Amino acid sequence: MIGWFMVFTHMLDRGVLVVTLHGDVVIGDRAAVSQGFADLVRMYLPRAVVIELRTPVVSAAALSAVLRAHRLCEHGRVPLSLVAAERATRRLLEAGTDGTGLRVLACRDEAVAGVAAGVAAVAAPV
Repeated sequence: MIGWFMVFTHMLDRGVLVVTLHGDVVIGDRAAVSQGFADLVRMYLPRAVVIELRTPVVSAAALSAVLRAHRLCEHGRVPLSLVAAERATRRLLEAGTDGTGLRVLACRDEAVAGVAAGVAAVAAPV
């Protein structure tokens, strides 16, 4: 919790850590959000991660936190996908993460199923 407002919640779904940002991230909270995310990844050691943004506007601080999460996951070889129900939010995320390889989807269930299936396919013996 940052201040009096809980910025994100999390859950595990099929070994996938789903982190939901319920509001925008202000610059003063960016480091705390990034550290909280890193703590969750280290604590759960998920097979994959999905970050869901439930806000119509993505600030520079929120985008920075997402890119930090991407670097953390990339370093740990943990697949990461983003979810945003709002079309405008998806466009902003796609523009801000262009070239990073991050997938931006509209539906959390689709993202979880996709990364869970992708991880299972990689882990399956040949």
